[in-house]
Amino acid sequence: MKHGQVTAQTTDSGQHSPPKTLTQRRLAIAMRTEREGSIVSLPLGFKALLCSTLCAVTLLSGCATNSMTGRTQMTLVSDEQVSRQSLSYYSAMVGDYRKKEKVVEKGPVKDRITQITNRLIAQAVLYRPAAAQWDWRVTVIDDPETVNAFCMPGGLMAIYTGFIEKLDATDDEIAQVMGHEIGHALAGHGAEKMSMQMTTNLAVLVIAAATAQNAQDMQNRHAAMTVGALAFVNRPNDRLTEHEADRIGIELAARAGYDPAAAVTLWEKMGKLSGNRPASFLSTHPSSDQRARTLADMQEPMRKLQITALAPTSAEGSGHPHDWLHAPKDTRPVIDASRAIALYSPQWEAFANGRLELQGNNVPGFMLKQRRLREFHQQQQWRDLASAVMDVDHKLDLSYHYLSFAAKGLGHEAASLHYMERARQLSENKDTSCTGSFVISCLDKQSP
Repeated sequence: MKHGQVTAQTTDSGQHSPPKTLTQRRLAIAMRTEREGSIVSLPLGFKALLCSTLCAVTLLSGCATNSMTGRTQMTLVSDEQVSRQSLSYYSAMVGDYRKKEKVVEKGPVKDRITQITNRLIAQAVLYRPAAAQWDWRVTVIDDPETVNAFCMPGGLMAIYTGFIEKLDATDDEIAQVMGHEIGHALAGHGAEKMSMQMTTNLAVLVIAAATAQNAQDMQNRHAAMTVGALAFVNRPNDRLTEHEADRIGIELAARAGYDPAAAVTLWEKMGKLSGNRPASFLSTHPSSDQRARTLADMQEPMRKLQITALAPTSAEGSGHPHDWLHAPKDTRPVIDASRAIALYSPQWEAFANGRLELQGNNVPGFMLKQRRLREFHQQQQWRDLASAVMDVDHKLDLSYHYLSFAAKGLGHEAASLHYMERARQLSENKDTSCTGSFVISCLDKQSP
């Protein structure tokens, strides 16, 4: 059975039992109605209501918050499913290039790319510890005319020699582009895009059924709308995902000891190259006037990260002796999932230094998120706990208790003590103490 195909299961009695998962059940209903033409015979108004309801329920149940970026994403398929499909495609692609003797198997270029990507991977797994078990690979493709690089879900990377040669790319610039591509994988953009395509396919199916007059009309409408939907879904990466990948990429590179200024020079080179002829990379990575400015604005904090990485006592400055690309998985460093680090922001810097101040009065927001806050606390998801408290921004002693736990868990001992003292101060005022609230539970109020 092909991946993603929905089939009914046959029982011993010969009857068909429905697919078990929620997404499978919805898709099976839509497929059955297409096959049997049952929706076509319904009144037009009822068909529209039924179809819009089906799509809305699918959209709502398929959304989740990405703990690394903090953004809500469409996630109808898991990262594991997308990674399996990517591995199949990647293996076939590399195999084809290898048959054509277009894969750089050894030599200075291969060694150079291996060293750069190893240093980036060592940082990537700190943001997303589960990535420590990805099947990380990088292939150098001998194609001097193609200016491109990519990273598929699951850490499957490739870079074309044309990128290095035509741009005369430095190590710092290569680190920026590979960090950017790894950023797409870390942020789950592949699973998000596939989920959007699944949703679009479902919407096309039910809308065709809702507006068709008969079975033949439905087939015609479905075929016509599918062409338009594919043109929409297969569009290049949008500015939002590109911005996220830029943010992640420049930070990965800086933490690996590479010059953040290369992020700006890289895009300047890409811009000049595309002025002469379109580059393959730019066809799927749209540029914008804001891109260079955004990367330029990040230079100061990223420079600090680079300086820290290059310090003699820094693990980053040691060159990352572990080979993530070739060493067996059972020899990889163990990454503590509870200490996943956050992307830089002034707010996170203030939190780590014990200078974060909550100013809001957001009782409804705290009530809505308290169950989630408790789960983060119990599961020791310290980055997510701190992020959620900052998002709610409710000045309460319990909020600072949570911040104290998160700071201690992430290794910010001084900040943890400061937040616990702030919690003690707020507990003395009934307006800022959870014990004075009739709607907020104080169960988690204890010392870290």
